Amino acid sequence: MGKFVIRRLAQAVMVVIAATILLFIGLFVLGDPFASSGDKVVPPGTQEILREKFGMDQSLPMQYLTYLGNLVTGDLGIDLNQRRPVADMIGAALPNTARLALVAIVIDIIIGVVAGIIAAVWRYSFWDVLVTILTTLTIGVPTFVIGVWLRQTVTGEFIFPQVPRPFTDMAPWYTEVLLPALTLAIVDAAFIARLMRGSMLEVLRMDYIRTARAKGLGERTVIMKHAFRNSIIPVVTYVGISIGILLGGAIITETLFQYNGVGYLLYRSILQNNNPVIMAIVTFAVLIYVLLSMIVDILYAYLDPRIRLS
Repeated sequence: MGKFVIRRLAQAVMVVIAATILLFIGLFVLGDPFASSGDKVVPPGTQEILREKFGMDQSLPMQYLTYLGNLVTGDLGIDLNQRRPVADMIGAALPNTARLALVAIVIDIIIGVVAGIIAAVWRYSFWDVLVTILTTLTIGVPTFVIGVWLRQTVTGEFIFPQVPRPFTDMAPWYTEVLLPALTLAIVDAAFIARLMRGSMLEVLRMDYIRTARAKGLGERTVIMKHAFRNSIIPVVTYVGISIGILLGGAIITETLFQYNGVGYLLYRSILQNNNPVIMAIVTFAVLIYVLLSMIVDILYAYLDPRIRLS
């Protein structure tokens, strides 16, 4: 198990380095953030001063090495517009994104896992057909379409009408988070339901399941104690990846609802050509994604010992 963890850790470091190199090259190709463009007029002398102040007068390899060294110490740079530490800006937006991700993942797991189990246990029944049709239709709909539909047809006042105290103070929290969380969760829940159904059907055909039934164990015990643990492995992998994506910033959903999270911050930074913020957010997203992927792989290996031997 120790060798497996070390191998995955080495792979994670290489992925982070490769991703940051590609990002640096991409931002370099996009152009100079201090150059004059449109209504923005910056005198040449001021441009030179700003490039020197932010270290952009150096070669690209040197800029990358400087950034990598600062990243190790936790220094994410300075915002080009407000002259604020980028770490503070991400720190202010991250709790909102984490709250959104938590609500979305809870909805994903509850709906997806339950629907998948029902469809697999009662295969070819009305419920199986219903889950299959709904998930197929949902997966084919882009997330932003779901978000637009929810925002325009299901208002916060419709879901949460005026209620007496002390519930009044709680309503804004839910109305602010619920719609974007549903937007993120609906498609993912459909994927999880399909994964859970397919995995459960495969496990239910295994010999040890037939043996458990032959011993006279109840169907609920067979399903929940013997089949569920192995069936949930692909779902754990998918949920771990989803958490990484959500914590990195669900840019389309947060922008659509103007939700003050990491994704909306990234969107505004792209419009402003604010390279330090873009670099920091994308690097943070990569780190979160790689870390959670590594944790999921280790958990996967724990649940199925054959993985660490492969």
